[in-house]
Amino acid sequence: MAKTGGFANFATGEKKTGAVLLPTHFTTAAQATKAGKQFGNLVRTYAAKSSKVIDENNQSLEDMTDAEQGRRASDSFGYSSRFSATGDEHPLFDSDTLNMTDEQMNKLEDTLNLAQDNGNILHEMAFSMRGDWLVENGLYDPETKQLDQDKLKRAEQHIVKDLFEKGGPQPLGEGPDDVVWFAAVHQDTDHLNMHIWYAKVSPETRPSMLHKNGEPKGVIDFKAKHQAESKFRYELESEATKMQRANVYEAVGNYRGQIKQDSLTKLDQAHKYTPDLQKIYDILPQDLRGRWKVGNTDTLVTNDKSRMAPANRQMNTLIDKLLTHELKDDYQAFKTTAQKMDAIMTATHGQQHQGQAKWSETQDQRLRKELANGIYRQFNEQFKPGSHENDDKFHKQANGNFEKAKQKQQPAEKPQLKQHKAVPLGKLNKIAKRMTKQSRQEMQQVERMLQETMAEQSQDVSDESLTRHL
Repeated sequence: MAKTGGFANFATGEKKTGAVLLPTHFTTAAQATKAGKQFGNLVRTYAAKSSKVIDENNQSLEDMTDAEQGRRASDSFGYSSRFSATGDEHPLFDSDTLNMTDEQMNKLEDTLNLAQDNGNILHEMAFSMRGDWLVENGLYDPETKQLDQDKLKRAEQHIVKDLFEKGGPQPLGEGPDDVVWFAAVHQDTDHLNMHIWYAKVSPETRPSMLHKNGEPKGVIDFKAKHQAESKFRYELESEATKMQRANVYEAVGNYRGQIKQDSLTKLDQAHKYTPDLQKIYDILPQDLRGRWKVGNTDTLVTNDKSRMAPANRQMNTLIDKLLTHELKDDYQAFKTTAQKMDAIMTATHGQQHQGQAKWSETQDQRLRKELANGIYRQFNEQFKPGSHENDDKFHKQANGNFEKAKQKQQPAEKPQLKQHKAVPLGKLNKIAKRMTKQSRQEMQQVERMLQETMAEQSQDVSDESLTRHL
């Protein structure tokens, strides 16, 4: 950042850099002591009013009328904020005040020196803000040089606790008064910088907060830092900026919902999609029946590591076909609206890193995943005749393509042989003996019948011979 040789001469028209940046620096107690300096020296350095830290141009731009703005511009910078006009003298601030008194400054200086004597690290961070972003959100007037410092200070007051609580492996302080901090607004560079310094007061003894040599760790968790930056920026954004972003989010969500609804209706009713659905259904893993889905990924997995890969490849082809033809207009509107958020995010965060996905690209992936899961869900669910309620939701038809695909693949049921309960071996033996005994008795009866028949025939022959003889 370049020095401007004055104050509130912030550069505008820089759209390729982030709106709010948060660089970080650490100074150990040993480093400061070796250089012959004390942490408390910072208080006196930034307390003196200069082109670096001033309070005269502190003004809420939202409350100013055109007449007031013209009058104050002509009066140069004689205006004092409400706080400095009531006895506070210095533009430094902390959790308790927006402008410190001499008594508060003396106490702050002593506490910082105590933190250094206890061997702690001094953390320094700076919220660096682009000039045109300040203008867009009603925080800075480049004509009059007025800057809404009070609003900026309050926003920083609201986020410091998150840095203390979440920035390290454990909360920095071991009690409500174990962290000392102060901040100042610097106006002597082409970007507005709000510096914040903070340190633990009592000696650090917790192993997770110490290096192996016993020195406290100087580290800030990236996630905590990013959240603090986002929260700070959100608190300062104008209602118009927030509304613009909310409108884009809402429009993208509406387009996505409509595309999902229309896609299921067209797939179920249009005959030309019957073969596509049949191909997908036929290659689904049958042992996962009822549980078919994309999975916990941002995109459809198409490599063979996933058992759903063959179906996912066919699914991608079908979704491309849908979005290129029947749903072409809605899909184009969806993409165009999502790309508006890309522009908003570039203006807020600066140019993206190489390989980093744009917001519109992640939304396109989300749409395709939800479309695929919606189709798989129709294959998973059984058709319910009474589900055609007027609830503005999709309900597949009994003779629609989803049910046709399922019915065509189902094999004919094979007749099942009736299985009888096994009979104990002892019982079988008894039955066999009984049958053998009955068979023997029947054979004996047959034998007696044969003997009787033969005897009768012999008697008949004898009678006939006697008759002839007589």
